[in-house]
Amino acid sequence: MLSLSTVFCKAERAHFFNSSNRIAEYFTEGRPLLVRWKMEILIGLLISSLSLYCDFTDAECPVISPARLVVKYGDPASSNCSSDTPVEMGWESTQGGVGLTDKEVKILNWRVDSLTDWKIKPSCFTDGGQCEKQLDITVYKLPDSVSISYRKYPDPMVEGHQYLLQCLVQNIAPIGRLRVTFYKVSATGEQTELDTRQKAKDNIKTPENGTYILHFTPGRDDDGAQLLCSAMLDLGPEGPQPPAVVESNRLNTNVHYKPQITMSPGCFSMTITEGNTLSLNCSANGNPAPSYNWLLPQATMEERSVVTITNIAKSHSGDYTCIAINPLGNSTCTVNVEVTDAECLVVSPARLVVKHGDPASSNCSSDIPVEMGWEAFQGGVGLTDKEVKILNWRVDSLTDWKIKPSCFTDGGQCEKQLDITVYKLPDSVSISYRKYPDPMVEGHQYLLQCLVQNIAPIGRLRVTFYKVSATGEQTELDTRQKAKDNIKTPENGTYTLDFTPGRDDAGAQLLCSAMLDLGPEGPQPPPVMESNRLNINVHYKPQITRSPGCFSMRITEGDTLSLACSANVDYLPIIAGLASVVILLVISCFIYSSYYKHTRMSH
Repeated sequence: MLSLSTVFCKAERAHFFNSSNRIAEYFTEGRPLLVRWKMEILIGLLISSLSLYCDFTDAECPVISPARLVVKYGDPASSNCSSDTPVEMGWESTQGGVGLTDKEVKILNWRVDSLTDWKIKPSCFTDGGQCEKQLDITVYKLPDSVSISYRKYPDPMVEGHQYLLQCLVQNIAPIGRLRVTFYKVSATGEQTELDTRQKAKDNIKTPENGTYILHFTPGRDDDGAQLLCSAMLDLGPEGPQPPAVVESNRLNTNVHYKPQITMSPGCFSMTITEGNTLSLNCSANGNPAPSYNWLLPQATMEERSVVTITNIAKSHSGDYTCIAINPLGNSTCTVNVEVTDAECLVVSPARLVVKHGDPASSNCSSDIPVEMGWEAFQGGVGLTDKEVKILNWRVDSLTDWKIKPSCFTDGGQCEKQLDITVYKLPDSVSISYRKYPDPMVEGHQYLLQCLVQNIAPIGRLRVTFYKVSATGEQTELDTRQKAKDNIKTPENGTYTLDFTPGRDDAGAQLLCSAMLDLGPEGPQPPPVMESNRLNINVHYKPQITRSPGCFSMRITEGDTLSLACSANVDYLPIIAGLASVVILLVISCFIYSSYYKHTRMSH
């Protein structure tokens, strides 16, 4: 038994719409006016929908197989037109056209040995033009070349400045299916995707040139890296798999940045005995390579990276400051040198690093027996009654931040001071925004601050800011240190950093760490305390990521059309709202068009 839809579809359209009124009358006869009015509207919508169904599923039309072709320019192409029942049919095409057959057939082939018409639209038709089906065909061509360059050549690049990259793809078709991706390859060979660009030009079938741009801000870690772009022609599932990709040349990056001193063990204090040789070596990372100056205690300047003093004397005691300079800035580091008398007492160890509240001890010795003592606020020892060669100074719990124990001989003829540093680890380390961003926006700058509470000595504190990606990879952003060697008591320290997030930072975390670097006499490795972690929520403009990209397609009558759009963006609630509005508009338009068509055909 035939279904109602089959009966409607087999009927002639004029007769079909004339019958609709009779169907409505049949179902509503004898009912109240309001009920009849509602049922007439419902039946009208049903009949209109069935009419549309009949329009889309006309079983008497031929079928093209394959219905969609993706063909490389100059390659052969072929498709079949078939019908359930024998009919006279033909192919209308600028290439490979076939005239109407003399006799009725069930299948007719269209074939071209070398497809050269970019805009070709082969159509299969039946006798009298009662039915016609068009083959969806895309003719493509890979690019002649892909090249990357600067819009304005930077000579050289400077850390933190912004530059415009452009990727030129020449003679490609169809350009609307082209995706251009920019990459950075580090000096170690690690490749990072920077961004992807695509132009909406589905109406252009012939070969075109395309220029795609990207703003790039280099850092010092990018020095020696390479930049490139790739052109991927994504032609959907009917195209080449995987999609064809052509890479550009590579741009070598030469990034200039100010120096950062890397001398080991860093800025420190030291003691050296008279007559020995002092050698201080200063080194720094910088591009261009920095020049070096040493500012000596006698207020003299030496233009070199290594300062050497043989047969050193007490007059050489003082601060030795290294200055690394290049055209972008400078970096300094100071070493305090104390020269002791070779014939005097010897303090061993000459330098102590002691945690506040811990015990401390040092010996004072002489080559010959002498009367000696220790002068100190804690652990002082009076002058001995007899001559000795060694005298110990000891404290069970050191609590004096500014203590300076000195070993002395009878009559004060000789005195040696113990270099002692009393330290305390911070009570807490915390990171926050100077002004809370709600939310962060890609490309905007925000001020981070790291608060280190109750630490001593604050001059030996190094604060480092880190970013931890969503995958757990930790990247150092920058290091801060304050020149406060004269402060011995516990202090609070606030360290700031300007941070500019990108879309890749969404979901990452920010933190800071406090490292107390007390030199070789201090704890090894130096103690480090990490802060809390700030979760990053970065808002950025959409970038559509749907696959296979923006394209044209044809669909057979009666099939289901499903299109999904996705984008990398942090405005999902807005997109969801817009999607709901679009769905409501589509449903409204469908109901209105069905009702309008039904009304027009009824009259």
